[in-house]
This record gives sequence, structure tokens and C-alpha cells, in this order.
Amino acid sequence: MPELGTGMSRRRRKSHLGSIILIIILILLIAAIGTFVWYLSQHKKSVVYLDNTIFMGENVAGRAPEDLMAGVRELVDGVDITLSEAGQPALSGKLADFGFTLDEDKVRSNLQNAMLAQKSSLGSVLRCLTGAETLIESELSMKFDEAVFNGVVQTSSLPIARRASSDASLTQNSAERRMDLVMEVYGNEFDEAQFRSWMKQQIEGSLRDNGMTDIDLAFPEELYIRPQVTAEAAGFVARAEALKPYDGAEITYEFGPQTEVLDYDTIISWLDVNGNTASVNQEKLDDWIYHLIAYYNTLYRTRKFTTTKGREVTFPESDNEYGYRLNEDQERAQFLEDITSGAPVSREPVYVKTDKWDNPLYLKRNGRDDMAGTYVEVSIEDQHLWYYVDYELFLETDVVTGDVTLDRGTHTGVFPLSYKQRDYTLTGGEGSGAYETPVSYWMPFIDGQGLHDANWRSNFGGDIYMGNGSHGCVNLPPRVAEKIYDEIKAGTAIVIYD
Repeated sequence: MPELGTGMSRRRRKSHLGSIILIIILILLIAAIGTFVWYLSQHKKSVVYLDNTIFMGENVAGRAPEDLMAGVRELVDGVDITLSEAGQPALSGKLADFGFTLDEDKVRSNLQNAMLAQKSSLGSVLRCLTGAETLIESELSMKFDEAVFNGVVQTSSLPIARRASSDASLTQNSAERRMDLVMEVYGNEFDEAQFRSWMKQQIEGSLRDNGMTDIDLAFPEELYIRPQVTAEAAGFVARAEALKPYDGAEITYEFGPQTEVLDYDTIISWLDVNGNTASVNQEKLDDWIYHLIAYYNTLYRTRKFTTTKGREVTFPESDNEYGYRLNEDQERAQFLEDITSGAPVSREPVYVKTDKWDNPLYLKRNGRDDMAGTYVEVSIEDQHLWYYVDYELFLETDVVTGDVTLDRGTHTGVFPLSYKQRDYTLTGGEGSGAYETPVSYWMPFIDGQGLHDANWRSNFGGDIYMGNGSHGCVNLPPRVAEKIYDEIKAGTAIVIYD
């Protein structure tokens, strides 16, 4: 059994050791607090930064805020600004050249406030005591002089000459009969206000994001004033290609000395463009064909004729076998060929020129006048003939026409002269009525009837045709027949009326 006195002695020694340790801790704590209070009181009185204070990568312990200003000035003064355009230097200089200068009062105040904040912060003091670094982040505030900036940042300061952008266009060149495609031009003009705004933002942004480092800028594409209309986007390129085959297109339609011009502008307006191909609008072409038909067709149409004596005679369609008629299919084909020929074309419309016997249907025209003042006029009632050439009376004579008492009257109507022939023998009739009569000048116009000399007659005119008329032909005095024959051409209109 242990002795009681020995145990109690051990407990007393342990208690005494604990008290000593506690006293040591308290002494150390009091010493640390004392040291901290002393350190804080000492540095609060100073006007310098605490130990291990870092500003702009440099340890500035023991230095006053004012001491840092020289370094700040040197840093700001060393910043170069360079603007490039199209790979060439355009503007360069220091910050001050562009109106940016250090706001020294504000920077100095910021540095002073940072120092005071450092000393009033328990955390900052503890970091200094422990050897940890304290970073000062003081904004390098800048002043901006807009007048200086605007004096440098302007068009006249740039070495590259300005040239304007222009829109693409596609215009009809009526004089040259072609489409003129003008491609867009990419110039380098810009709005100076936008240029300055962009430049200022770039400098400020670089100073904010990158600090006081050199600033390299390139002129951005979006600042340039670009064309609003480009040839490709507007479809001008494809349209120009589609219309190219029609360059030079123009058709002058000849109606004798009178003409009607289907010009380039009109032809182009008739084209339907799809992508890079064009075709003639069928409805537009049909309208043109119908215009030619309505305005210039004269064959098999009711015809009004004013006689030499001033009487107006109307011939029904069936009695009008002289004149012009458009060949629609051939005219369409010729039209399409002409407008892609590359040059102006001058021609008559494509008419049906001959009858089924290959005899001409007309002679010439002057606009809508399809006789052009050249025709033979025969009045059955007057038994008289007038021959006009180019609106002038060439000759006139009495005649003998078909015997109406024997139902051999001369056909009335308007007919083209089929042809003319010398020394022709007229034949006809049957049995006892058959005949063979030689003539020197034969000029037929319809159903075996024609103009010819009648040397067996000594008299012409009056009422001879009633009982002693021809078989339907128009009998002429021989010398008159010769004159007509020598002058007349196939296709000349023969106008015969009662």
C-alpha cells in the first residue's frame, strides 16, 4: 500500500509547473502586445509606407507618397501610342500628344489615402510584422484635353489620302444601246467624329486593361464609310450578264420612207430576267406583233379609196387583194434574231410577199399608204383610166372594159399587177366563142383579166363596153399601152370600180 505523503507531493509539483507555464505565456503575450502597440504608434506618426509594401512591382517601404510620383510620371511619359492603317504608320506620339496627361493631384491623393489606410488596418500591420507583402493598387488617373486630342486625331493628320466609297449601279446607256455596270468602290473615308470616339475609347480601354504600356492600334474596318449597294448583293452582276447579249439592240422598221423605231430601252423593258439569263416576255412581243398587224396590215381588209373625181369608194375585204400582211411567225423569229445581233437593224417587217402563184401582193408603201401614190385607176362608169406614179398623174386614157351585156364585166376591186409580158396571146371561150388574140403588151391582174393593147379598136370610151366590150380585160390604145407597160412594175395596185 503506497504512502499517502508521497502522492500528495507529486500533485503539488505538477500544479506548480502549470502555473509557471501560464505565467510565461502571459508575459510573452504582454510583450507581443506591447511590441505591436509600440510599432503601430511609431508608424502612425510616420509619413512613409510600412515594410514590404509593393507599388508597381517595387518595394516602397519607408518611402513617402510624394516620392513615388516621379516614377509614376516617368511611367506615363514613356507610353507610346501608334495607330496603323493598311499596314502603314498613321499616327504616333506620347500620351500627352493625344491629350492624355497624369492627374497628379488625384494620384497623389490616392497614394496618400493608401498609406493612411495601410496604417489604420490591423491586417496590414500584422502582414508587415510577419514579413508578408502589401500591394498598393492606386489608379493612375488621367486628365483628357479634347482640344489637343482633336487637333491630332483628324483626317489631315493621316498620311494616306482619302477617297470616297461609291455604290454599284447598273444603268441603261440609251445612246450606246447597252447596260453600264459600275462596280462599287471601297474608299477609305470615314466620319471624323466616329474616328475620334473610337480612338479615345481604344486609348482609355488600353490604359484601363493593360496599364501604362505602349498602345498599338490598327484602323478598324468598321470605321470606313462603305458602299451601301454592292453589285453582287444587288444582283447587278447577274443582270448585266443576262442583258449582255442584247447590247446594241434596236430595230428600225421601214414603211417606205417612213420608219418606226423600236429602241433599246423599249426592247430591254420587254425582257424577263431570271438569274443570269433573259428572255423576251411573250406578252410584250405579242402586243408588238398585234400593233404591226393592226396599224400596217392592208391586205384583205376593207379599203376606202378616193377617186380622181373625189368620190369615195369602199371595197369590202373580199375585193381587196392588194396590200401588206405580216407573216407573224417569221416576224417573231426575225425579231429575236435582230435583238441579239449586237448591232442596230433597219428593215421592213416580214410580210407575206407573194400569192400562191408567186406573184407579188404589193409594190411599195409610204407609212400606212400602201400604194405610195403609184397605182392604176379604172372607172367602169367613165370608161377611163388614170395612171399615177409617185403621187403624180403619169397618163390618162379612155378604155374599153368587159361587156356587161354578156356578163363579162371587168372585176371590181383592188388587185396587184401579177406580172407583165410582151407579145402574149390571149385565149379563152369554148366552141364558136373560142378566141386567140395576140397582144403586144400583156399586164394581168386577176382571173385572166388584165391591161393590154387593143389594136383592133379605133375608138375607146363612151358606152362601147355595153354590147362591144371585152371579155373582161381593160382594152387600151396601143401607144398608151406601150407607155404604161414601159413604166409599170409587177405589184402595182390596179383599182377598178363601177
